[in-house]
Amino acid sequence: MFRKKTPAWKTHCVSTDKVLSKIAPGMHIFIGTGTAEPRTLVNALMSAEGCNLEDLTLIQLVSFGDAVSYNALESHRYRLKTFFSGWVSALAITAGRVDLIPTRFSKVPLLMRDGLIPIDVAFLQITPPNENGYCSFGLGVDVARRVMKQAGFVVAEINEDIPFTLGDTFVHISEFDMLVQALLPPLYFPRYPVAPVFDKIAE
Repeated sequence: MFRKKTPAWKTHCVSTDKVLSKIAPGMHIFIGTGTAEPRTLVNALMSAEGCNLEDLTLIQLVSFGDAVSYNALESHRYRLKTFFSGWVSALAITAGRVDLIPTRFSKVPLLMRDGLIPIDVAFLQITPPNENGYCSFGLGVDVARRVMKQAGFVVAEINEDIPFTLGDTFVHISEFDMLVQALLPPLYFPRYPVAPVFDKIAE
């Protein structure tokens, strides 16, 4: 009986502890947006202890409050900057734990390019690489490429459960400083119930 060969990328993955050991107090960390949130990395960051994990600014285009929750922000170790005041962020904004940046999404890359939104570290979710070593951003095709150019330390969480989307989504696995294997499924939102009235409206 033949054993299935372990994909080469798995041999290059490191632990979340090794990633977090590279974080220094005061750093600005960009986290993949919405369903592209690298949940294994973020959960490790939220639950880890260490004097280096203090006074950190977390940046997300949209925060759905999965791992970066209101309770986590209460610790004062993290502060969230976001561009959309929905979900848990609205509560945290009122409490002064979140900075809401009022701007159109189309302007966000320019703000990053001009240094108005500093980014030291990027935590991004990607697919496993294809035979040529190229991965896809999968569920998060937004400012990830811009963020990679700006951050000095870029970590990819490779998730085997996300789709390999096409278009301007490809990035070579060699462009990441560290790789982590996802231990959690991607963030999932149940679909709204489908009723016959929707078909009538569509007609």
